[in-house]
Amino acid sequence: MPTNVNSTAWKGDNYKFVGKAFQSAYANRMNKFKMIMGEVNSKSIDYEMNGTGGYGELSPYNGADLNMGEQKRGFRTIITPGEFQKSIPIGYKQAKVDKLGETKKVGTKLGDSAAMTVYLHCLRMFGNAFNAKILGGDGQPWASTKHPVAAKMDQGRKRVPDPDSGTFSNLITDELSVDAITKAQSLSGRYLTPDGLPFLCQMDCVLVSPELEATAKKIFGENSKLRPLRNPADDTNAANPVYEDMTYMVVGGGKDGFGPKQWAICDRTLMKELVNIVYITKPMVMNSDLDNPLIDLYTAYVDFGVGWGDSRQIIFSNPA
Repeated sequence: MPTNVNSTAWKGDNYKFVGKAFQSAYANRMNKFKMIMGEVNSKSIDYEMNGTGGYGELSPYNGADLNMGEQKRGFRTIITPGEFQKSIPIGYKQAKVDKLGETKKVGTKLGDSAAMTVYLHCLRMFGNAFNAKILGGDGQPWASTKHPVAAKMDQGRKRVPDPDSGTFSNLITDELSVDAITKAQSLSGRYLTPDGLPFLCQMDCVLVSPELEATAKKIFGENSKLRPLRNPADDTNAANPVYEDMTYMVVGGGKDGFGPKQWAICDRTLMKELVNIVYITKPMVMNSDLDNPLIDLYTAYVDFGVGWGDSRQIIFSNPA
């Protein structure tokens, strides 16, 4: 009995291998940013991310009259996800000659492309922290010496800064060192929330450019963690005020991310609350029906955006 070459059953077999390879490749690439970024699943055309806010310190009570409060708010950032895709055909002969090898390669490469698309947008967000043309919800770049502390009122979907609340800086110009890390930690200790309370954070992760990784290794050790943190300028392990459970990660690759001397320090827990990847659709691979029975078409697709809702949880340094 002759083989039915018009059958499309082979396409279903391909999909099992392509899909599995895709998910594995995507997860491996994106694990890094899970340490400092959160994920949000959204069903809206855009996503509103709100910064910190609250009601401030309680007022003295006289036993009779209630003290009515009013919320002091941070700023609102609008993140609008966008669609990205790429399609790759697999021929019948390719699959028949080396089905497992060819389909796995397609899945892995599509997974890499999907992951790297999200990854590069994350890198660019950090690299553009110093870009005066890319502004957050408070009207300032992510790294700025004049972030307004609180919002005054809504203006459409945006919030207007309250000039009476003052400003704060999350931008320094020191080169990476133990002293510079300590300086940044001290700076964060004076931050206020929009409602005037101390901004409680633990700056426990240093983000560095690829060029600064060697310096970070000297400070933190080869395994990215060293207790106690030491000063690479000498051979001592003298006590210092830097947190013992700090770590570092590289934020840069190719032409994206931090420049050679740029670095930052952040609170990992707060970063995951206030810096997000917003997905309408997480990366996926789809198998498309074509009129040609000898071609199997696979499409990688993702609908996402990235953004930050506050600037207090991270301090950037941009040395000359």
